[in-house]
Amino acid sequence: MSVKEVLEAVRTLSPKERAQVRALLDTLPSIRFSSEEEAQARLREAGLLDETRSFVVNGQMRHTPVEIKGKPLSETIIEEQR
Repeated sequence: MSVKEVLEAVRTLSPKERAQVRALLDTLPSIRFSSEEEAQARLREAGLLDETRSFVVNGQMRHTPVEIKGKPLSETIIEEQR
């Protein structure tokens, strides 16, 4: 999973889960991972990652986005956060 994919996955988390990720990231200067797999394993151990999600493989979407009626979902989320 690339950094971009990780960021996209983090954006889908709830505010509480994002806070947990932030708390773990704040400890990163003292943590060194030998590989991406080790980093993912440590996130799973901490309960911050339950599966690796990859929506884009070789530049193509693996899943078809769900279309919704009405205003964009991002607008609804922003309104609810206020």
